[in-house]
Amino acid sequence: MIELNTVFSTLYSELKPSLDNLGFSSVVPEKTEKGAAPVFYRDNSQFLAYKGEKGSLRILYSENKIMLLAGDKDAKSEDDSDYSPVASFLFIPDEYDVKDLKSVTNELQENISDAYSPKQIAKRQQNVKAQATVTRSQVKSGALLYDPATLAIRLASLYPSIKDEYKLHMEKYDEFLCEDFFVNVVNPLVYETIRENNPQKMKKLFNILNEIYEDGSNEVQDVIIVTMLSSYDYQGDMMKNVLNYVSDTIVETFIRVNTIIKKSKSARSRLANPPKYKPKKEKKKSSAFSSLMGQ
Repeated sequence: MIELNTVFSTLYSELKPSLDNLGFSSVVPEKTEKGAAPVFYRDNSQFLAYKGEKGSLRILYSENKIMLLAGDKDAKSEDDSDYSPVASFLFIPDEYDVKDLKSVTNELQENISDAYSPKQIAKRQQNVKAQATVTRSQVKSGALLYDPATLAIRLASLYPSIKDEYKLHMEKYDEFLCEDFFVNVVNPLVYETIRENNPQKMKKLFNILNEIYEDGSNEVQDVIIVTMLSSYDYQGDMMKNVLNYVSDTIVETFIRVNTIIKKSKSARSRLANPPKYKPKKEKKKSSAFSSLMGQ
């Protein structure tokens, strides 16, 4: 458990050197006590605000999320309408601790650096692709649904090695091959968490999976049910442990698909051996479940 005032004081102090180097200065609300983090308060949210020649930033906490918002240097709207979401991270103060906050702080530093540092700008100019994440604000507005890349990046908060593997993957293929990435990178990490059945880790893992599934595209729902949860070789009480954490939205489909896969040797083989990479000629996606069933 961690208090919100600790969250903001940590974010403010840890991010200050990076933001100073990029030319951003904090906006200080009236009556802020000397030495305190300059936090703005609204009915159901709090945020830090920054201004600079490169634009405006807000680090917002609302509804168990820490969000990075960016706007031009004249952005000033009270309701964030002048800002665009850059990244969003699940953060539940009653369940998370200092290590989780450190992980989010590192993620924020990387996102800010990606957006504004000369080094990252030069890298993008060399055509190294970056995959944008879908934020909760975009989902709530109905503009977008969560996708597999967002799931992978969100899981990096639990498994830091995913971050580097993701960058290497994008540099190699210039696109996100979700089945290949989840089978070879993500699945072994998630399987080990399920095998260990540590309550804190399981809760964090399934908070992410349940949320992404609930408001996700058909493709990311297939990844969660088929490519991930139904592909594991459950031993002993492992299946029972998973059922204790999956949401009501997932449980029926998961049981049905898992039963089909257990009975089909060819389906298990297709899951273990994703299609080999072929440079794309046209954008055409099929669901993992359709592929699994040979459709």
